[in-house]
Amino acid sequence: MTQGAQHWQEAEYVALDFESTGMNPARDEVVQVGLVPLARRRVRLGGAWASWVRPTRPFLPESVAIHGLSAERLTEAPALEDVRPALRERLGGRVLLAHYATLERGFLKRWGLGLPPTVDTLPLALALDRQTTQTARRDHYTLSALARRFGVEVYGEHDALADALITAQVFLVLACELEREGRIRTLGDLLHLSGHQKRPWWSLG
Repeated sequence: MTQGAQHWQEAEYVALDFESTGMNPARDEVVQVGLVPLARRRVRLGGAWASWVRPTRPFLPESVAIHGLSAERLTEAPALEDVRPALRERLGGRVLLAHYATLERGFLKRWGLGLPPTVDTLPLALALDRQTTQTARRDHYTLSALARRFGVEVYGEHDALADALITAQVFLVLACELEREGRIRTLGDLLHLSGHQKRPWWSLG
């Protein structure tokens, strides 16, 4: 059986979130990474992992306002070269799960970690509601908006580990609802619904 043909519940996933100094992976930097593995419709909290990442240059003022951090406060954080091997190990063999995954995929590509099969909760939510990027209200499809809609506790915004955990739980709700409606069954179905635009639609946290 090919990976895409397996039932979606049989796949192993890892929900990933980056907090960064901006939304352009070509020039901005990650300051925090957080991830949570999932398997068999269960979030594996024992495998949760997060790390700060030391930036190589000061933040722009608007980034400081969002994260409440500054480059000076992260001077003792690990460098990217130290974080990357641990991230590669935890991603290995799993399906990447993210909300607005264009950002995470962009940084992974920049870091030379490759692009694993990716399930994106943003297009899944749009598909569930039979909405498109042209018809949807953007504020209804942020990660925190979907969490509140599905009764998932918002632990704290702009924290990578908290957002990864929220993403994992939102994904489980979306996947179960899509399956209940007969619109997905396999991992391949999820991957098909998660096609990525060549250009960002909007910036969602």
